[in-house]
Amino acid sequence: MRLIRIEIEEFGKLTDLSLTLGEGMNLIEGKNESGKSTLLAFLRFALYGFPRRNSEGGEERDKRISWRSRRAAGSLTLEFEGEAYRITRSFLLRGTAAREMPSESLTVVRVSDGGRVSLNGKTPGEYFLGLPAELYDSSLCLSQSDAERVSSPAVREALGELLFSGEMTLCSEDAAAKLKAARRDLQHLKGRGGRIAALEDELARLDAEIAKASADAARLADLRAEAHRTRGEAKALRERLFATAAAFEGAGIDRTLALFEARGKAVEQLHLAKGALDDANRYAASLPDKEGMTRAALALREVESAREKITRLAPEVARLEGLRHDERLLKDAALATERGGAQAILDGITAARAKAKGAGISALVFLILALLCAAPILLLPQFLLYFAAGGGLLAVISLVCLLTFTSRRKKATVLVADFGASSPAMLRTYLEQCERERQSFEAHEKNLALLQIELANARKAEQDAIALLQTEFVALHPTGEMTAESARELLREVLELQKRAEEIRAAALLDFERAKSACETLDARLAGQDEAELRARRARLPEAREGVEELSRRQAELERTMREAEARATEAERAESTLAATAKNPEELARERTALQAELGVARRRLAAIDMALAALDEGADALRRGITPRLAEDASRLFAELTDGAYSKLLLGNDFSISLEGDGIPLPLSRFSAGCRDAAHLSLRLALLRTLSDERLPLFFDEAFSRLDDDRALALLGVLQRYCQAGGQALLFTCHSREREMLGEGSDTAFFVL
Repeated sequence: MRLIRIEIEEFGKLTDLSLTLGEGMNLIEGKNESGKSTLLAFLRFALYGFPRRNSEGGEERDKRISWRSRRAAGSLTLEFEGEAYRITRSFLLRGTAAREMPSESLTVVRVSDGGRVSLNGKTPGEYFLGLPAELYDSSLCLSQSDAERVSSPAVREALGELLFSGEMTLCSEDAAAKLKAARRDLQHLKGRGGRIAALEDELARLDAEIAKASADAARLADLRAEAHRTRGEAKALRERLFATAAAFEGAGIDRTLALFEARGKAVEQLHLAKGALDDANRYAASLPDKEGMTRAALALREVESAREKITRLAPEVARLEGLRHDERLLKDAALATERGGAQAILDGITAARAKAKGAGISALVFLILALLCAAPILLLPQFLLYFAAGGGLLAVISLVCLLTFTSRRKKATVLVADFGASSPAMLRTYLEQCERERQSFEAHEKNLALLQIELANARKAEQDAIALLQTEFVALHPTGEMTAESARELLREVLELQKRAEEIRAAALLDFERAKSACETLDARLAGQDEAELRARRARLPEAREGVEELSRRQAELERTMREAEARATEAERAESTLAATAKNPEELARERTALQAELGVARRRLAAIDMALAALDEGADALRRGITPRLAEDASRLFAELTDGAYSKLLLGNDFSISLEGDGIPLPLSRFSAGCRDAAHLSLRLALLRTLSDERLPLFFDEAFSRLDDDRALALLGVLQRYCQAGGQALLFTCHSREREMLGEGSDTAFFVL
């Protein structure tokens, strides 16, 4: 088998990639992160699909699907038994991270005619390579980080399953399979199952049924005895109940006759209570009514309220009437008010003083000007007349201004002197004092007037309330003129009498209602009863030595006991009928058990014979398996010697696929040697394993598997691979170095690819 063409639509970082492979050696070279490992992973995906999510390597799927489309798809064309086939596989992941919905499709067709190939439940790798995925990873496909995988227990188990099953099995395996099938029919290896287990279960069921049948037979006898006994108890109780019922009837008639006597006493009590109630109503009617008492109480409260108000207002009015104010301040306040107020007077004084000052200044200015006009007269006599006229005019104006100054000063002085002040500042303080006195006087007069009005109203209200109180008391108890104190005492006495009368009336009404209720109750209980007939019936019944309560209690107890006895009898009969319908015969079940025990003995003897035969076959198969390990170790040792140029005498392989190297006659574990030596040993074991697995030259895949080998061992390994390819095999080498290309040479049959 060999690979022909790789076509990748989307896989990890690779998209739209197509490679046509050579028949022998193929060297695929590229830098780190160029997609070499991704291309190798695509080959495994095409042959085996992605590993399960929760299995080893389950994260491979998330690494290889396209991050953009969440898809992986491509095809692989290969040649198998002279026919070309194309494997097309695609994987699509839908949904969200919380709920993923993966879908996968796989088709395998013949290239010659396009016909689809049925794989019979196998993967393409199992169908074309003949290897499960575990052996593919540990033999055909080798990466630098996974070289030691060939020695894992999983590889050992997969190798055993491949070598000792299917078409390579011995004829003893057929016999073993048939024996195991027969054994499974008799008894399963894990858990219960098989004919023996069924027979044992059936035997246990029969034992339980026999025990139950025996218990049911004993139970039937007990139920029949119980039903007979309880029926007798119920009959005896019924007879006692009849006797008790007659005594109870007599006691009941006695109670009814006692009710007739109580009814006569209740009627008599009703008449007495009716008379007492009528007397109480007449006495209550003789007292004053509640409306008059309410009006009198309201009038009394009005008098007391008016007197309280008078008592509170009279001293305050007297105090306000005795207060006196400064007449001079009040008179000057009135004068200031007549002249426009304190501020107007002060403004007038200020204006007069300002005008006087202006007039004085003007008089002085004009006088100076007049003097100035007189001076040029001596120098310019010819202008004497003009200067004399101008000086005189200025002198007159100066005199007028002086007179104005004098009058304004006098007016300001008079305004200040009218109020007895010595200066305008003192006048301002005095006028403010006058204004405060005036305001205090007006507030006092207003408050006094209001209190006088309120006091007069309170006295009038007192007189009106006393008149109303006199009128109401005259209607209640005409005793002449009433005062507030006498009215209060009379109200208290009348209220006491009304309270007592109400108590007497309430007690009489309660006695009347009780007597009336008793009569109505007795009439209801005795309705339809004939006293004469009851007395005649009582004479025919026996005398009861017990009271009604005791007879009633005994009757109820007898009825309850009789019902319980009848219920037990009915239940016992029902249980007997049910048990008789379902109970089985113990003797028939015992005969069935004997036959079942005989069948179980035969099955157990047959199982023992099958176990002996399987043990013999397993021993022969183990001997055959033990013979494979030496042959595998011999092939691996020969390849290892070729790779290492005979540096070690021998490669040893344990039954658990552990590798050790023999040097100077002493075997040492492989972990004691260098990484390059370990890689060479594991490569030798893989190539030897391939020869053991299949005679066909399967394609080999190496991903940086040479990186830890020195040049000599790498060259030796390339020589081994070239001979493998020349013999009809195929190899794909993935590397990021140019060493392998230089070793192979440009003139070799190697196909070179660069990613």
